[in-house]
Amino acid sequence: MVNPDLLKTEIPVERVRWFYGKGSAHVNTWKAFRGADSINIEREFRELKQASGVDREGKVVVRDGLFEADLRKNLCSPIFWPGEKRSQHSHKKDWCTTPIQRGLWFNKINWIPLDFTLASFIEQEHVHAVIPKLSQLANSKKTKRTIHKMNRDGHSISWTSNGDIYLVTKSAQPFAHVKLQGDLSSVPIERGFHVLADPNDCKPPVTQLCFVVHGIGQQLASIRHECAKIRKLCLKVARKRYPKLTSSGQRIEFIPVDWRSPLNLNFSTLENITIGQMRPLRMYINNCFVDVLYYTSPVYRVEIMRSLSWELMRLFNLFLKHNPHFLQKGGQVSVLAHSLGTVIMHDILRNTNSPIRLVDPESPNVSIVFTTVLTYPNCVQLSNFSNV
Repeated sequence: MVNPDLLKTEIPVERVRWFYGKGSAHVNTWKAFRGADSINIEREFRELKQASGVDREGKVVVRDGLFEADLRKNLCSPIFWPGEKRSQHSHKKDWCTTPIQRGLWFNKINWIPLDFTLASFIEQEHVHAVIPKLSQLANSKKTKRTIHKMNRDGHSISWTSNGDIYLVTKSAQPFAHVKLQGDLSSVPIERGFHVLADPNDCKPPVTQLCFVVHGIGQQLASIRHECAKIRKLCLKVARKRYPKLTSSGQRIEFIPVDWRSPLNLNFSTLENITIGQMRPLRMYINNCFVDVLYYTSPVYRVEIMRSLSWELMRLFNLFLKHNPHFLQKGGQVSVLAHSLGTVIMHDILRNTNSPIRLVDPESPNVSIVFTTVLTYPNCVQLSNFSNV
């Protein structure tokens, strides 16, 4: 019997599945968005297509509210930090800007999406040439036979009377860089994903926000990458040790705070006067420990503290923009700082004449006030805050 979705000119949004790239810099493997994200992206894609892209940005917030899918650029970029890869030790793209892919036609064996361009040609041919033929043969009891063929860019697609569709190709490109065995491969393909996207497949709203502040050595590493590791580790521990926490609708989110990159601390001058002997070791020391020397200077200390304060306020206001009900629902804020970041955060709180206020620019009458600091060997936690 023919699959009913093969007879529709436009399949339901739940059957379309969107993916984002996941892997090294040269090879992309595709990971499916959550059901709610995929539905929202597909709806925006169709709205953008109907509106001819004039009045719509074509952007959708995805991946637990940390990323934004841009349908004009076909990219999924982080909201709270830059998406370029900085750390030489980071081989994954979990926190970087990655390509996105619309999955409409799939390899029926492993459900890898076909290349968007090829899938678009197959979809156009299917709607205009194949659906009329399949509609006439829907109740036919004739034996299986080929009713239509299409050749495109070295690929041959065959439709049969019972709804089976086959792709014959010499190229691995349609299946997202996954190599097929042999010189010539014939694989069954399917229109629409085999699992319906669930609109309830999403995480609950954030109830606890944690800013992660880095210490020394930011020139060599990346707080974004380290924050992603913290996020994964805490999620793993919560699932294993505190299963009731996730089921109760509570959720903690970690956002990296990079106070070092925006600063211009005459690093080029320091590099020019570095002695040539044992230069790699000297450059390593410069990248790691020079921040401590800068912070002991009264001039640079104020600049560093101001950079961290402004970055905290910028990120918090940006978070409120995407989570407008966070404060009204009693959301809590903490800061996890490491190494020099702990010292800076401690000094900001202890030396300020008034409590730090992070203000929502959309609602100036609503602000969050930090009033108490609890210090630990490697972190600072802000607590006892209130809405004003």
